[in-house]
Amino acid sequence: MRRDSDERRGNQRSRVNQRIRIPEIRLIDENGAQVGIIATSVAMEMAQERGLDLVEVSPASRPPVCRIMDFGKYKYEQSKKAP
Repeated sequence: MRRDSDERRGNQRSRVNQRIRIPEIRLIDENGAQVGIIATSVAMEMAQERGLDLVEVSPASRPPVCRIMDFGKYKYEQSKKAP
């Protein structure tokens, strides 16, 4: 039930790591540089090597935009933006 109420308010939960199931993504690295369109499995390996997470930041784009970052820090930043 909570999921429905979150979506109605526009608070869709971000997909992270293995929850990203699309075969290709547009990747942005931890420094903000665009890497390009690559296979999701390769992006997950890159994130794991750096000790970070692969976070989907723009699911509506085609292909979706994902970023290598610390998911805990991302959630904190998003909570500060919420009214």
